[in-house]
Amino acid sequence: MMDYGYMMGGSGGGVMFFSWIIYLLVVTLLILGIVALLKYINKK
Repeated sequence: MMDYGYMMGGSGGGVMFFSWIIYLLVVTLLILGIVALLKYINKK
């Protein structure tokens, strides 16, 4: 139970925030990639 409280505490917050930034970046790149791919397909 101590580990769970520690993860939810101050040190865990920074890791969670950092992982959220990476997740948002990956999703944004994925969406941009799909849009670019659709534009490329429509050009042909």
